[in-house]
Amino acid sequence: MAKGITERTPQIIAAEINSIKDQTGRMLLYSSVEIGRRLKEAKSMVNHGEWGKWLENSVSYSQSTANKLMRLFEEYEAKLTAGQDSSNSESIPNLSYTQAIILWGVPEEERESFMTENDVASMSTRDLKQAVQERDQALNEKAELQNTLTANQGAVTEITSERDELRKQASGLQAAIHTKELTIKTLQGKMDSAKEGEASAGKIAALEKDIKVARIKLSANKVSFLYNNITNEFEELLKELTKLPPADPEAHEKYKSEVSGLIGKIAGRL
Repeated sequence: MAKGITERTPQIIAAEINSIKDQTGRMLLYSSVEIGRRLKEAKSMVNHGEWGKWLENSVSYSQSTANKLMRLFEEYEAKLTAGQDSSNSESIPNLSYTQAIILWGVPEEERESFMTENDVASMSTRDLKQAVQERDQALNEKAELQNTLTANQGAVTEITSERDELRKQASGLQAAIHTKELTIKTLQGKMDSAKEGEASAGKIAALEKDIKVARIKLSANKVSFLYNNITNEFEELLKELTKLPPADPEAHEKYKSEVSGLIGKIAGRL
């Protein structure tokens, strides 16, 4: 064998075949874009309602095939032309027909960056399909996360509003309790003064009655305050308890049993 002649191997042959396939795919894309250009031109001339018939009789295309070719023209014509005019173009001229079709799954405004980030020109059809699918999955996950954050933000706002309202109610009850305590203290002072000054039995009895009434109202306010606190905390406890089954069924059953026992104890003490 003469020197300088490279021995042919299956790997070399495979590389040659893949190179021819790439060139064929790019030629097919360019040809398809040019056909799409002419189909679009013809469609503007054919009478309304006669387009399908013209396609079948004149070029043997179905309307779906014609639509695909015209879309290829619309999607890639500008960049394909730019690639012919500039040797520095790194976009459409390096794509095959199949790659161009797959890339329809990426919005036009994002396509260029997607191609650069993924080196699409050197990817196989299978890898490109997977990359587009992974992009879609990532976007869907991002959208779901955003929806979850938005929903949670709404829940946080609602909880914050409820908390502020409860604080307002608690503040009002605490003020009422404080007022009643001052009233009792004032009445007790008057009672002590009346006894020291040897006031009449009627006056002392009236003061004792006022003190008793004030203490009853104080107890009512305290009961109301504590009841509201218990009720609100119990509602919050139930809300959190309902969230446990999917995450921790065992903990859910444990605390459900303990809460039921607590309710029983409370009922038994009343």
